[in-house]
Amino acid sequence: MAAKTQQDWSLCEELGGFERLQEMMYVFYRRVFADIMIGFMFVNIDLDQIVASQVQYMRARLGNEKLAYTGKPIRAGHQKFPILVGHFDRRHQILKDVLREFEVPAHVFDAWVELELSLRDLVIRTGAEARDKILNPTEDDQR
Repeated sequence: MAAKTQQDWSLCEELGGFERLQEMMYVFYRRVFADIMIGFMFVNIDLDQIVASQVQYMRARLGNEKLAYTGKPIRAGHQKFPILVGHFDRRHQILKDVLREFEVPAHVFDAWVELELSLRDLVIRTGAEARDKILNPTEDDQR
């Protein structure tokens, strides 16, 4: 059987069902929330909401389900956080660890990691941007 290289597959089917995808995202975000390096950014974030949004986003972007994503655009959803390269990389490593633990098929793993990496420039800030955001928060930052 030839390796699946195109996204002619269903994300939920490849992972063993919708519930398995949800379970995987709960495991992932619980680790992110508890992480010493990036958990502080999730203090006032609702776990159920972020899992639901991430599940919808991944189903819309990976595989052939062609679902609509109705959440915030990536840049807008991350703009108020001082996300540096190290923060992004830490989250990315936790994701890869969870994908491996759940024994995600190689073609899904590769597509997922590639998608996440393609978002990097939309979510990270330069050091100066992050410093200014921390030292001079706006009213929106405090919500």
